[in-house]
Order: sequence, then C-alpha cells, then structure tokens
Amino acid sequence: SIVESLKDFPYHRYPDSDSTDLRERLSGYTGVKPEHLMIGNGSDELIQYIVQTFIGRGDRVVTQYPTFSMYGFFTKLMGGIPIEVYGDGAFRVDTELIIDTAKAEEAKVVFLCNPNNPTGRAMASEEIRKVLTGVPGVLVVDEAYFEFHGESVIKWIYRYDNLVVLRTFSKAMAIGGLRVGYLAANDSIMKYLTRVKVPYNVGSFSQHAAAKVLEHLESVREWLAAFGEVRDAFIESLSAVDRIKVIPSRANFVLIEVDDAEWLWNRLVEKGILVRKFGDERLRKHLRVT
Repeated sequence: SIVESLKDFPYHRYPDSDSTDLRERLSGYTGVKPEHLMIGNGSDELIQYIVQTFIGRGDRVVTQYPTFSMYGFFTKLMGGIPIEVYGDGAFRVDTELIIDTAKAEEAKVVFLCNPNNPTGRAMASEEIRKVLTGVPGVLVVDEAYFEFHGESVIKWIYRYDNLVVLRTFSKAMAIGGLRVGYLAANDSIMKYLTRVKVPYNVGSFSQHAAAKVLEHLESVREWLAAFGEVRDAFIESLSAVDRIKVIPSRANFVLIEVDDAEWLWNRLVEKGILVRKFGDERLRKHLRVT
C-alpha cells in the first residue's frame, strides 16, 4: 500500500509540522494522548531536543555504561558533562549506583536505554521505578527495542512528572532509512520540549509510511513472535560454544565476549557476515551480533 501511494503523493507540499495524523495513530498504539507525543527525525533528534532543553554548560548527565553513544554526544555538544555508571562484568545495571551518582552530581538528566544498546540487557519495571523516584532530575527511558522486549513504562508519564520515554520506527518497524522516532511526556515536560522543536522536522513521506506501518501491526506482531523464538534459540546454541560468553538479550542483537574479537570479526567478514566491533578499548573483547 505504501508503494501504491508513491505516484500521487503530494511531494510539493510542506509536511504537517505537528505530524497530527501519525500522533493520532500512535495514540491508539501506545495508549498515550496525542498531545503528549512528539515525532522526531529519528529518536536522535528527540535526544538532542531533550539535552537542548535541560542541559547547559557544566550540567551533568548520567548514563549507564556501555550504552547508546548519542546521549553523550549531544551532552558534550551543549557543554554538558556525561557521567558513565558501570555495572558488573555481565553488564547488569546498578540502579543504586545510578541514583547515588545522579544525586552526588546533581544530574539534570539520566538516560536509561531499556533494553540497552549494545548489551541487550533489560531492566525490570520496579528497577526503573526506583530510579524514577530516586534521581533529582529528568529520567529518559529509551525504549528503542521495546517491541522485542514486550515491557514498557510509557504510560507512567501520567504518574511521574520527571519521565520521558523514547521510541522509534527504526527497529521492529523496520523503516530506519525514513528516520521516524517519537517521545512521550506529560504537560510539565512537553511545554518545554515544544519550545526547541523545529518546524517541518519530519518529511511527509516518512510520516505517511510510519502511519501505514501502524495499519499492519498484526503482521509486525507475528514477525516479532517468530523472531523471539529464533533469538532465544540462537542465544542457547551460542552459549554452548566454548570460549564464547553470551550476555542475555531482550533486544534484536546479542553481545558476546571472546578472547580475540578482532580475529573473529575478520573471519566472519571473510564469510560474508558483518557484526559490530567496538573502538572503545573497554569493549575490545566484545562483538554485537544483530
């Protein structure tokens, strides 16, 4: 149906700056009111808006380690200081340490990616609640991989004034090239975020395609169910291989630890298989298999 609409699509018109139709459709999908949703040019743009809104020079932003690099990138761009909180050797999130660090640093914003990229680890809802009620500033829960995990805190925006939830169409919805993300927040936060949002930030066709995807959610759910079985079987098989340590994942990738990640990466490339290796010295023994 997307292909059929290409021919007569009104490319000559500017897009709806507020993505009205898409927000209405997303309201049905998320259970969040349209006025509490904002559409972005990928969730990257929305991360930028959050940082622009709340972070000035010298302000602290707390993140787990390792996690999505854009949190730190935009923080530095605004003159803020990213503070990384380390979990254990298996990348479990230390919620108490995150809370204590956020308090000690008087952090304006805390980012939690759940499930986390690149580890695939997921936090239980009660752990997130503990952070929500324990940190002094805004908590951003990035649910980019929510559909693979199945658990969400998006409706909590009506219970907690300091919560922002991020989502994307790039992963389970599979239109990453069209750059569509969205966030949910209540009035107390949204009134500030709308001040930094630029007009016409998401193209007409991207809005249209995302809306079409939401018309076929049953197909998406069927695919996700099949994917979950494949992922879990893959993790079980990989865990049986000597000298490979597998981090349990609730996302669409698996992080593994091996003695010589560079050697294994090259051997996989020779076989036409591309996995993610890391420039960070602290992750030199790890590969992410999508």
